[in-house]
Amino acid sequence: MGGPTNDPPPADRLDIDRLQANLHTHAFGKTLRYVPSTASTNADALAYLQQLTGPAAAHGTVILADCQTAGRGRRGRAWHSPAQGNIYMSVIVVPEPGATRIGPWLSWIPLFSALAVSDCLSNCTGLAVSVKWPNDLLIGDKKIGGILCEQTTTADRTPAIVIGIGLNINAGPDNFPEELRAGATSVAAEAGHRLDRVMILADLLLRLEQRMDRLFHDGPSGMIDEFTRRCSTLGKTVRVALEENGIVQGIAESIGPDGCLCLRVTSDPSPTLPHRLLEVRSAEVIHVRG
Repeated sequence: MGGPTNDPPPADRLDIDRLQANLHTHAFGKTLRYVPSTASTNADALAYLQQLTGPAAAHGTVILADCQTAGRGRRGRAWHSPAQGNIYMSVIVVPEPGATRIGPWLSWIPLFSALAVSDCLSNCTGLAVSVKWPNDLLIGDKKIGGILCEQTTTADRTPAIVIGIGLNINAGPDNFPEELRAGATSVAAEAGHRLDRVMILADLLLRLEQRMDRLFHDGPSGMIDEFTRRCSTLGKTVRVALEENGIVQGIAESIGPDGCLCLRVTSDPSPTLPHRLLEVRSAEVIHVRG
C-alpha cells in the first residue's frame, strides 16, 4: 500500500501541451521539463546544467513543477510550495558569448525578473502588483511571490544563471501555514476568481525573455525607470539588517546603478552611519508600517 503523496490532483495539473502551443518565445520554454512534484526546481536546474556537455544548448530551458517539497527562498529560507494551482519554475539563462558586459549586469537579473512578473500579473488581472526590493512580489502589503537567482559555472566553465520563480496563483488562505497568513496572499484571492496558469506562464516567459535579451544586449539603463516605478520600497521607511552595522533604519531613496538600494539612514546604530546615504546590496529589508 502506497504512502502519502504531495502530487497535485489531475484537475490541478498543468496542461503542458497547451502551454507550449501558446508560447511566442524564441528560446524560453521551448525545452520544458515538467514534473508534478519535486524537491526544488532550482536544484533540478542546477543539476541539469552539470550533466550537459554543451550548456549553451540549455538556454531557455524551463523546469516546472506543481509542487515543491523543499522549495528555497532568498537567504536560505524555506519556500512554502503547496500543490494548489500555483507556479513553481526555474529558467536557465546562458548569455551568448557576444553579449555586452555580462558581469557588471548580473545584479540586475533578479530585479528585472521581478519586473517581468509584476508586468505579467498586472496585465492579466488589472491588479496593482509591485516589487519589494529586490525581488519580492506584492499586492498591497501582502506577498504573492518571489525570485531566487543562482549563478553557476558549468563543467566547461560556461557561465549560467538559474532564475527561480515561485508565485501564489490559485492557493486559498487555508493553503498557507498559520504563521504566513497575515503577510501572504494569492493572486486569485485578490482577484476574486481562479486564474489560467497556462496563459500566465506563456505571457510571463515571453516578458522574461524580452527583459533578459534587453539586459544582455543593451544594458539596464532602459529598464531602470520601469523598475523604479514598480518598486514599492522606494519612499518608505525601511529597516535592514547588515552584517557589519547591525540593524539600520532609514528612507529608501533610490535604486543605484548596479541595482542596489540607496538608503538615507535615520537611525544611528554606530558613529560611522549618521544620516548618510548607504548602499544596500544584500540584506533583509522590512517595510516599517506607519
